Amino acid sequence: MPRLDCGCCRVVCHCAPPPLSDNQIDGWADCARFIMDTAGVVPVLPVEVLRALYRRGGEDRVLAQKIHAVTGGEVR
Repeated sequence: MPRLDCGCCRVVCHCAPPPLSDNQIDGWADCARFIMDTAGVVPVLPVEVLRALYRRGGEDRVLAQKIHAVTGGEVR
């Protein structure tokens, strides 16, 4: 069996998590906005979520930039 790019020789690789779905990104964005609006605090999000929000552009990019700026670039 040929090896995958990661070096695995399995049919399905489990070395890396699958990319975030649109629904997952929507959920992270909605949750972050809810926390910011109701609790008045800025959540620390995983770096892959911030990157996905930034890549989407528009309001999601603004949200990612705000979270990054306020948290000083801290990520989980």
